[in-house]
Parts: sequence; C-alpha cells; structure tokens
Amino acid sequence: MKHAKHTGGRPPLGKARKQEYRITLRLDTEHKLRLQALARAAGRPRTEVLRQLIAAGRVRERLRREHLDFMSQLKGMARNLNQLTRLAHAKGFTGIVSRHATIVASIEGLLRNLRDDR
Repeated sequence: MKHAKHTGGRPPLGKARKQEYRITLRLDTEHKLRLQALARAAGRPRTEVLRQLIAAGRVRERLRREHLDFMSQLKGMARNLNQLTRLAHAKGFTGIVSRHATIVASIEGLLRNLRDDR
C-alpha cells in the first residue's frame, strides 16, 4: 500500500516573500544607539525597524496606552453617533442636530490627537 504525501501545514512562501538574504551592517556607536532607541520606541526588533525604514522611509511606533484609551473613547462616541442616527431616521434630523455636531467634533479631535501623536 502506498502512503500519500503529507500535504498539511502552511503552504510554502513565494520567492518574493521569503526572507533569504542576509546583510551584514557595521555601525559606529552613535548609529547603533540610535537604532536601538528607534527599536525601543517602536517596540519592535531592530531588523523589523530596518525593514520599515527601507520600505517606507520611517518607523511607526506601536500603539501606547494613551492611544488605546483614545480608541476606546472613539468607540463609545461612535456608538452614540449610531444611536443618534437611528433616532434621526425615526423622529427627524432637526431635533438632534446640536448633539450630532458635538459628537462629530469630539471624534475629529480624538482622531487628530491620534494622528499627531504617532
């Protein structure tokens, strides 16, 4: 009896996605400390920081606790906005215009803070 070839597991990566090239990089102390500081601020390994710098020309840090707090506030405001929208469809938009504008302004402010802080 022949045994079938095992085909389970993750499919192999394509040639473009496989990280098969190794580059040796020599840095002086200043550049090494700068790379370490970038990696620490981003919360990512140094190799990932270098990949991001090559691909995008910049490194974005991970979301911090303040960012997560902004996100939870944003979710709450979005829920309120959805409730107001339902109410507007049921009773008419004229009764909720002022509350709607206040929530939209708050959401825009939170999004601005998130964008400027990262």
